[in-house]
Amino acid sequence: MKSIFKPILKYYLKLIAKLVLVIHRPKIIVVAGSVNKTFVRDEIKRVLKKAGKNVRTNPRNFNTDIGLPLAVLNIPSGYGSYREWRPVIGKAFLALFQKNFPDYLILELGVSRVSDMRYLLTIIKPEISIITDITQRYLESFSDMNKLVSEYVYLVQKTQKSGAVILNHDNLRVKELAEKSYAGVFYFGETCEGENDWQIKEIEKTKVGQEVKVKHAEKAEKFMLPRFGKHHAYALAVALAVEDIISKNKKYGQD
Repeated sequence: MKSIFKPILKYYLKLIAKLVLVIHRPKIIVVAGSVNKTFVRDEIKRVLKKAGKNVRTNPRNFNTDIGLPLAVLNIPSGYGSYREWRPVIGKAFLALFQKNFPDYLILELGVSRVSDMRYLLTIIKPEISIITDITQRYLESFSDMNKLVSEYVYLVQKTQKSGAVILNHDNLRVKELAEKSYAGVFYFGETCEGENDWQIKEIEKTKVGQEVKVKHAEKAEKFMLPRFGKHHAYALAVALAVEDIISKNKKYGQD
């Protein structure tokens, strides 16, 4: 019974999610990578909300074939219970009529098997895509690293040409994905130095967190984060890049 129910549920949720996106037309920001996705996603949300933007993110770990449509529709999961899924199916249909839909969806994508990314991108069309890192974390499901990297190549290629791809310059595999992009490319990290990049210049610990100095367009600015760890500095740099792209309302890449 379960083998029959899941494919039907996947198709139903995908269909409703695609209809909702057509009706409301939010701008979609995708965060993908082996690590640090959630911190980056949440930091982008914080920075955009501070800038007055109406945004929403995935709840919990809703970043897979079932979870992504639920995140778009903003409804809970039934998890492993048939009884719990019955009201969810009804809520999915009612989501077509929801009001105050956000202008921006910040969606974390999880890739743990071959072709995961291809399926997820049949549901959404990202305007801005961020790749945080590519490591061997999920390599057991792939024949080699090239197969894993190909999932992210597909994301880069499917990002809207008028949008932007933001890549971790400190990871060579991620950095080289720029060659596959039709959209504008921006970097973040400690090693990038381009005018359009977001370079982390300094990280200094304080009693209550860390002070991070970020350089962009020949201008360096310090930011106070009430959290410790380089991954939070990376998340800040990405969020600043996203906010800058949106606030300037630029169109990058080809028409």
